[in-house]
Amino acid sequence: MISVVMATYNGEKFIKEQLYSIKNQELQADEVIIRDDCSEDKTAEIVKSFIANNNLKKWNFEVNSSNKGFKKNFYDLLKLVNGDIIFLSDQDDVWMANKISTMSKKIQENPQIETLNCGIKLVDQNLNAVEIKPRKNFYNANLLYSENTLQNLNFFGLENMIKRNISPGCSMCITRKIKEQFLKTYNFVVAHDWYMNLLASLNNNCCFLNEQLIDYRIHQENTLGLATAWSVRSKLVSFNADNQVKLREFRELSITFKNIVENYAINDSQGLQIQNYLNVRISFLMNPKLRTLLKLRKFSEYFNSTTIRGRIWDIVII
Repeated sequence: MISVVMATYNGEKFIKEQLYSIKNQELQADEVIIRDDCSEDKTAEIVKSFIANNNLKKWNFEVNSSNKGFKKNFYDLLKLVNGDIIFLSDQDDVWMANKISTMSKKIQENPQIETLNCGIKLVDQNLNAVEIKPRKNFYNANLLYSENTLQNLNFFGLENMIKRNISPGCSMCITRKIKEQFLKTYNFVVAHDWYMNLLASLNNNCCFLNEQLIDYRIHQENTLGLATAWSVRSKLVSFNADNQVKLREFRELSITFKNIVENYAINDSQGLQIQNYLNVRISFLMNPKLRTLLKLRKFSEYFNSTTIRGRIWDIVII
C-alpha cells in the first residue's frame, strides 16, 4: 500500500499544481491525506474543491483545530497513514509523473532501504529552471556532500548525517518501519525529515536516488537555503549571524543524537565518539581556538561532514 501525506499552510499560490502532479502520477497512491494548519488564505477552499471536482475518493482532507507548526503537523499526519511506503509532500512543488512508480520500485528491489530521497530540480515561481554553480563534491542542488562519486543508489551511515540532511523532506519516501520508530521517539527538535534519515542511517539504510523526480520551487516563502556565492569577505561580514545559526543547529543535533542513543541500540564506542565530536564542535563554535580545532581534527566525523572550504574557514575564524 502506498500513502501520500501533505501538510499545508498559506499555500494558495502554488498548491493546485502540486495537487495535479500527485493526481496524475503513473502509479496512483492508495491514500492521500492532507491536513491544513489553519491557513489564513484560500488554501483549504482550493484543496476541498480540487478533491470534490476530481471525485478523489481516496483523498482525505481536514483543517486542524489549531495551528501546530510543520513538525507536529507531519507527525500527526504520519499517525493516520496505513501505507507500507509513505511519500512526504510539500504544497508548492511539482512531482514528475514517475516519482511514485520509480521510488516505489527501488524500495521493492532493495528491501534494505528505510528512507529514500530523490534528487530535486530547482525551479522559480513559474517553474523555469534555476541554475546554481555546483560546488566541489556537492550534489543535489549543493545539498548533498560526498567525496565519493555518486551512483544511482547511494547509502549513507550515521557519520555522514552528522551535519546536514541530504535532501528536503518533500523528496523522500519512508517505510512503515521508520514511520513507527519515528512516532515512538521523535522529540520535535530537528526537522522531521532529518530525524527519519538519521534513524535510517543507524543501519546504513538511508538512501539517495540520484535522479531528479521533483521540481523544487524557490520562492520567498520556502525555507531551503541555497548559497550561490562564497568569499572570505562575505563570510566575515555575516560571521556572527552564521555562527549563531550553526551553534543552534549543532546543539539541536546533540540533543537529538542523545535521544536516539537512549532509544536505539548503537555501538557504545560509536555513540560516544559521535557525542564527543558534537561536544567539541559546539565548544569550537562558542570559542574558536587552535587547541579546540586540533581536537576536532582527531575525529573522522569532522572530515566526513566538513568540506575542505569549511576546514579552511575554521582556520580563518581562529
